Amino acid sequence: MKIWDQEKVIPYRAFDFEGGKMIASRMGMPFERVEEQLFETDFLGLSINPTCWSNIALDFARYAKKINPRIIIIIGGTEAMFRYEHYLQSGVIDFVIRGEGEITGPALIDALIHGKDYLGIKGLAFVQVGKIVETGIMRNCDLNKEPASAIDLFYDDVPLWDTPIEYYRDELIQTPTAHLYITRGCNQACEYCTTPRKYGRLRFKSLERVRKELQYFKKSGIKSINVWDDSLSSLVRHGKRDLLISYIRMIRQYGFPFEYAQSVVIRDLWDFEKCEPDFELIHELYSHELVNGEFIGCYGQYTPLEFLQEENTTAMDNKLLAFEKELEVIKSICEQGVRYLTFPCILGRSTDGPNQISFARKRLLQIVKLVEGYSVKVLITPYLYSIFPGTKIWQKEKDRLEYSIEDYPELFQFNASPHGTDYFTPGELMQAKLDLEREFLGEERFDRWIRTGRYQW
Repeated sequence: MKIWDQEKVIPYRAFDFEGGKMIASRMGMPFERVEEQLFETDFLGLSINPTCWSNIALDFARYAKKINPRIIIIIGGTEAMFRYEHYLQSGVIDFVIRGEGEITGPALIDALIHGKDYLGIKGLAFVQVGKIVETGIMRNCDLNKEPASAIDLFYDDVPLWDTPIEYYRDELIQTPTAHLYITRGCNQACEYCTTPRKYGRLRFKSLERVRKELQYFKKSGIKSINVWDDSLSSLVRHGKRDLLISYIRMIRQYGFPFEYAQSVVIRDLWDFEKCEPDFELIHELYSHELVNGEFIGCYGQYTPLEFLQEENTTAMDNKLLAFEKELEVIKSICEQGVRYLTFPCILGRSTDGPNQISFARKRLLQIVKLVEGYSVKVLITPYLYSIFPGTKIWQKEKDRLEYSIEDYPELFQFNASPHGTDYFTPGELMQAKLDLEREFLGEERFDRWIRTGRYQW
């Protein structure tokens, strides 16, 4: 639904916030556009990832049940996984898939169609005789045995996969763009991230499995790839540097232009023995060539730098480098001829105040100056340090919340805040973020961001 009518913004809720009104909106087609499909379908699956989607998902579930009372609604995603009780208590959600759904989902559908028992299916939560029953979390699935994306079921939507993610609309980068993940899970356990609890330990696909997916993409008319892993480059830390290079060479072999969405951790691009950037690896990951006028190779990346407001960045997160070393790595990436680089930073920990915001701003300006010196387009995207269910900080810092997750789920995201810091109220923290965005985006892109809720080049 979100992919259709992408420019349509629909306000759906307003509430008091910091002495004013917060208006929550969603993008995409009106519910009424799918009334006929809802009436005819037996099962409705919804993915609820950030908490801020909570009310939208429940509103749509209620609408679906009103149109078709016999419809069975199954939800999954990060938010649903960790707050399954909330959704089951709503009375409109029939099942919650907890963890990886590629195995659990088809098993549940098969059981429901054939009247089989589903109590033995791992990764479910549901209501039975007035009580919530949960069968654990499905993690650590064999990625080589999971079914591939069923692109053939929605060919009509494929041409719509043209939304720029880590780039601007570029004559050299053809669409549609498909998402490829090679690894899943993480062994780092950053305290602000849900990935380890959601997916479990790091796993990776075989080269042959990735080859088959790339062949499938080619056959389906896919023109470019977004490498969607949480931390593909962590293979380096697990002694799989050569395997990482083989994956990327294979994507090139099939003639795809590609981008990385937070797949590469900057620390993994540093050669600690030589005390310099790993130039060979950086070349393998980021170089490109033009073949008969077609761009093949890497054109862009989302580069997580996280805590730029700290003098000692490595003390905050073990996937970071000292800032001077990060600049050396960024310089080497720019030298490969990438076209677009996005740099986020996370603001809003309890100790963050005006001085920390100013220090982060100073470093962001250094990054922009460096990157633009290579004629690379740069996008700065500040995010707010958010306390999400499923993270370590959910247990450690819940007492900081000034707005409850039950009443104000829209605030639980990276662009709003249900809590302040020792120096900022929630509204002041959001304003500090907006001030940075206005400065780094410029008025036109900032206005578009405010209007659509989407960072755009």
